[in-house]
Amino acid sequence: MARFAATGFITGKHALGALAFVAAALPAASVLASAEDPTAPLAAEKVEQGRQLFADWSCGTCHALSDAKGTGSIGPALDGNPALSHDFVKDRVTNGQGAMPGFGGQMTDEEIDVLSQYIVHAKK
Repeated sequence: MARFAATGFITGKHALGALAFVAAALPAASVLASAEDPTAPLAAEKVEQGRQLFADWSCGTCHALSDAKGTGSIGPALDGNPALSHDFVKDRVTNGQGAMPGFGGQMTDEEIDVLSQYIVHAKK
């Protein structure tokens, strides 16, 4: 068990262990925070991956998204659509609805997640 000084702080070798634990947890916490926070900026690498997925899967054929040079008018425009949340887009890309096909099983879960994050980030 850890021993606490009268001040309530961890002392000795336990302090170093606690400090190492906190230091290791910080990067993971920041990744989780940005994935859960729709207002957090998306890393440039993820933006590029999402833009490439948008192009590779021909999303711009049906959807307008200026950042990805998508000009489609068959599906709803993604630019300026305040209703788009990460969960909503992820569900639509995975399962489809109406004329929109579902890409679950064709794209990996990670690809769908990155594409969804990108769309929500890029919609102006």
